[in-house]
Amino acid sequence: MTDDNKPQLSEEDISLIKEAVANRKPIEFYCYTLTPDQKIRFQNILKMFLEECGQDHLVNCLSYCLLELLDNASKANAKRIFFQENKLDINNKEDYENGMKTFRKTITDDTHHYMAGLKEGYLQVYLRLSANDFITLKVLNNTKITNEEKLRIQQKIENTKNYNTLEDAFKDIDQTEGSGLGIVSIILILKRLGLDTSHLNFNTTDNETVATIKIPIDSFEEL
Repeated sequence: MTDDNKPQLSEEDISLIKEAVANRKPIEFYCYTLTPDQKIRFQNILKMFLEECGQDHLVNCLSYCLLELLDNASKANAKRIFFQENKLDINNKEDYENGMKTFRKTITDDTHHYMAGLKEGYLQVYLRLSANDFITLKVLNNTKITNEEKLRIQQKIENTKNYNTLEDAFKDIDQTEGSGLGIVSIILILKRLGLDTSHLNFNTTDNETVATIKIPIDSFEEL
């Protein structure tokens, strides 16, 4: 531990980051449970990666974006456990709406149960970084996004095109999935970098959901 109680990167982490940047290869890290220490580790990985790329002025804004995407991915995995245990079909709109009424409170009240369930179910969250003409940050979780979830994300992104501040977003908050201000905040950060919503993407396959932020290296000024 460092003096400020933040976990240091291992020698292996440091070596992998340096090698990935030097060879322009993607690098990937994962965890099952997104503990406070794991969040800090992922932030430190991102910080070192950006510094190695000579893009350390992006550390603060991308660290915020990273935490939002990590939380979303971890909650999405926990949601699968919750729906399965409550015998609800996550792909059924009625079951989905009924389940979401109690999901957030349930995982907050019984965090340890769901943390254990993530590991038992091999439900992981990944951080993948790469750099060439773009800094690319990907956060993945190994569950498939539902049509309902995808529609809600798309609606949030579409709505955010009309926002300039977080205050503009409050009137459109959808409490079904939480405040939704995480995605709004990410897009507002991209706007400050002179980038539009096309630089934030959510994609899914049968096995995973991927959130991607791509920033052209030479297209922004320091915040």
